[in-house]
Amino acid sequence: MRAAKIAGMLMSLTLSGVALAETPGYGQQLEGFTYPHALHKFSFQSQGQTLEMGYMDVAPSGNANGRTAVLLHGKNFCAATWEDTIKGLSAAGYRVVAPDQIGFCTSTKPEHYQYSFQQLSMNTHALLEKLGIDKASVIGHSTGGMLATRYALMYPKQTEKLVMVNPIGLEDWKALGVPYRSVDQWYERELKTTAPPKAFAPTSRRPTTMVAGSLSMTSGSTCWPV
Repeated sequence: MRAAKIAGMLMSLTLSGVALAETPGYGQQLEGFTYPHALHKFSFQSQGQTLEMGYMDVAPSGNANGRTAVLLHGKNFCAATWEDTIKGLSAAGYRVVAPDQIGFCTSTKPEHYQYSFQQLSMNTHALLEKLGIDKASVIGHSTGGMLATRYALMYPKQTEKLVMVNPIGLEDWKALGVPYRSVDQWYERELKTTAPPKAFAPTSRRPTTMVAGSLSMTSGSTCWPV
């Protein structure tokens, strides 16, 4: 009986190992992961380097209203997480552009790069210029909310509306007593984390859902005309 139990345990461990080995992995630029819409690449020069920004450019599925919505993902998200929002906006007549920022998901991850919201805003603006988009409603989720704010400040004439969904950066956490962490401490913390493949499953692609036609969100959002 004991031998049978041990054999069963060993078999269980073996099968677990096989399942783990068969778990799909993704490349540095999410190779092997399928986006909900066609993925394009924008090649440009930044800080003396040639970089590529992955993005989706989705045409209206409903009656076109001549307007564009730009979706900016957060720190732990990709453009693909906007899948439901893209569907709603497209049905409402919007052209929808959803980029992966440099350093994220399907975009280049340069070894040396001075990241800032200003730089990411400049990259996003360069993409929109390349696509011939003069004005857009800019929608940012989480860290993307901070990026959307910076973009609107830098390019007010190109920003029709600013929408922030559960944004970070509006609170003064230091005043609230949250301990300070240096950049090096944050970096060390990030090195210890990773995203399991299930984090990119279709059911995980839903940070928010857009209410079609109104450019307002179902919860935790703020919308301003600029």
